[in-house]
Amino acid sequence: MKEAKITETMICAGEEGKDSCGGDSGGPLFGSVLRNAKLFGIVSFGIGCGRKDRAGVYTRVQNFTDWIESNMKLSL
Repeated sequence: MKEAKITETMICAGEEGKDSCGGDSGGPLFGSVLRNAKLFGIVSFGIGCGRKDRAGVYTRVQNFTDWIESNMKLSL
């Protein structure tokens, strides 16, 4: 697989043994902000699973909150 261009609409996350894998596309990347769960990303793609030299790539939800809110008809 050739190298992917990572843009501002993406987040790289994961470490050896902790990452998304094949079949996880569309799944959440959660984090904690002031002890509250927050959705940061949606699984997009990666090379392998849990490799120490390759992070998983996620779509950055923050860039799309206006679109999500308008399509869900509620505020996040």
